[in-house]
Amino acid sequence: MSTGTQVSAYISEETKAQVEAYTKSHGVKKAYLIEEALRHHLQALREIPEDLIIPTRLVLTAEAMEEVADHIAQEGQPTEALRALFRE
Repeated sequence: MSTGTQVSAYISEETKAQVEAYTKSHGVKKAYLIEEALRHHLQALREIPEDLIIPTRLVLTAEAMEEVADHIAQEGQPTEALRALFRE
């Protein structure tokens, strides 16, 4: 058995539920799943050009968030481009 280092992290309840469901259905330990996920993620970060990686979360400044909120609050009709996108 190899020795390792323990890492602690806070994860969402949804992610925890997905981890538990996967480990239960596939018969693997959580530590194995997390180790493999980290290895795959780090390998992808090395091999995929940085500009092609889409972040799962966006961090906005307060100014940018106000701008987004203003756009959402506007009661405009959807543009033809948006309608076409939804038709596809």
